[in-house]
Amino acid sequence: MEGEDFKSGDAAALTLILLFVLTSFSATLEVCPGCPVSGIKEAISIVREGDTIVVRGGTYREGTIEINKPLTLLGEGKPLLDGEGKHEVVRIKADRVTLKGFRVINSGRSEVEDIAGIKVEGVRDCLIEGNLLEDNFWGIYLAKVEDCRVVGNEVKGPFKVGEAYSGNGIHIWHSKRILVKDNYITGHRDGIYFEFVEDSLIEGNLAEGNWRYGLHFMFSHRDRYINNTFRKNGVGVAVMYTKKVLMKGNLFEGQWGGASYGLLLKAIDDSLVEGNVFRKNTAGILMDECQRTEIKRNDFIENGWALRVWANSWNNVITGNNFLGNTFDVATNSTMNPNRIEENYWSSYRGYDLNRDGIGDIPYRPVKLFSYIVENNPSAVVLLKSFFVEILNVVEETLPAVISVSVEDPRPLMRRVNWKR
Repeated sequence: MEGEDFKSGDAAALTLILLFVLTSFSATLEVCPGCPVSGIKEAISIVREGDTIVVRGGTYREGTIEINKPLTLLGEGKPLLDGEGKHEVVRIKADRVTLKGFRVINSGRSEVEDIAGIKVEGVRDCLIEGNLLEDNFWGIYLAKVEDCRVVGNEVKGPFKVGEAYSGNGIHIWHSKRILVKDNYITGHRDGIYFEFVEDSLIEGNLAEGNWRYGLHFMFSHRDRYINNTFRKNGVGVAVMYTKKVLMKGNLFEGQWGGASYGLLLKAIDDSLVEGNVFRKNTAGILMDECQRTEIKRNDFIENGWALRVWANSWNNVITGNNFLGNTFDVATNSTMNPNRIEENYWSSYRGYDLNRDGIGDIPYRPVKLFSYIVENNPSAVVLLKSFFVEILNVVEETLPAVISVSVEDPRPLMRRVNWKR
């Protein structure tokens, strides 16, 4: 009798163990137009936490699809999620959600709400990967999230509506430890937008043809953006009211217009701009109220202005850069030089190196008289190609004291700096 009781109890325990093991593994549910489960919302209501929903090709018009439990939602063959111009398309409200492989289009628009193709709020550990977003008011919108990744998405804005009626492509607000990597963003107001975002990485993205900024930083400390390309945006990148930012290995190209810059630095402290290429921008870098920031080993190639340094910027170091074929190498609205500019290569330097140590024997003064005139009288730029300016340049080379600006490189390099991007 005792043996039978033991066997009975043992079998019951084994059954409980098996049930626990079986329920510990995630299940996969298939969704398609001809499947037993044909709707994504229905599938989300059925599956358990940690399960996977595989959505086969087709078009799904289900209003706002809200994901309210940890799960993986995978699209095969880029199934289409259509907001029909009325709805937020996908809303993620749970931790540990993966959304991958969908085409998300046609979100609603509003003047009072930030309606997005994909919105993620108040969660941790999310992954938004390999999606195509088209014609959404806001593209991918993250707010108050931590440890999330936005990787390999293509975000194309509503090109025809203009800046006032378009949100940002990838918008991140009040978040920590975010990875934004290998995305393509075009046609939005700002390509990527960071506000109150800390300890995060932006890497390997291409932002081009956005109305305002390719990347817009506000109050976001200890972040890094490396190896990105910013091409033909209103402004390539604006970093504002921020400290301890690493800006390395990026290409800023073709930001051209009356108020266009490759990189705008406004109220920046203790940061590093290294190993970037600034090519054919109206201005490569504008420094406004910057302190203790180092600009080194960058290429400034055929820009209107390579560097514009306002009088309110000081204790910055500009060294080891190549200035190649720019209309103006440096411009300032001050006669003083509170920054260290040293050991750069200037293609317009006409000095000599008698002792052959690679350093020019006479200092280079990169602020030309006409550049100083234009900074204080912008309309004078119409004289740029005139005979008057040619005369000014000859006079300045002969008598450098005609301009009172004290900016100079006391140790100009005779050869271009070689560094790897």
